[in-house]
Amino acid sequence: MVFAVIGILSAILFLVGDYSYFRDTLKGKTVPQRVTWGVAFLLNSIGFANQYASGASNSLWLFGAAVLATGAIFGASIFKGVGGYSKLDIFAIAASVVGVALWVVFDSPVLSIISTLIVVIVSMTPTIIKAKKHPESETRIAWLLGAISAFMAVISVGELNWMLLILPLNAAIIQLYIAYLLYVVVKKHREVTETPVHGPASPLE
Repeated sequence: MVFAVIGILSAILFLVGDYSYFRDTLKGKTVPQRVTWGVAFLLNSIGFANQYASGASNSLWLFGAAVLATGAIFGASIFKGVGGYSKLDIFAIAASVVGVALWVVFDSPVLSIISTLIVVIVSMTPTIIKAKKHPESETRIAWLLGAISAFMAVISVGELNWMLLILPLNAAIIQLYIAYLLYVVVKKHREVTETPVHGPASPLE
């Protein structure tokens, strides 16, 4: 019962964070990276199916919420986002397609988890780079809440089963790193970036 409640709370927290991201995107304050969010929507859908196939129950709340939230943000990014044309973006898309193909062809939850982990790292790279160059283009509270909610999803599993733990744990680590970039690193370099010698920031791509 306790783990079920934690699972539901993690989903609610995730939705709150991604709602703030979606709201800021519509307002033009946040500029989502299209490939990252498109692949995230795809992977969350795969993750939901994978967790279900692996026997998860409580952690499914997080993945269900993730499918809805990332789908909405990806839709908004088509009109108000950036990216989708660079070599890294194209590689991320190709890797995602290969990952899905491997899961479908081999019908293996283990292979799906491994391929998903690789694709997540590749697809998140464009946003990580953007967060470093243009931290003002991200909603930092969304990443922090996302990390907390993912850690709660890890706890909600309620057992030491790596197949159920690895995906939410991976999500927690990546989102915590982005939150670290936006909260800590930006503050450390704020004085440096404001000095005239550095000139204007590079444009969003």
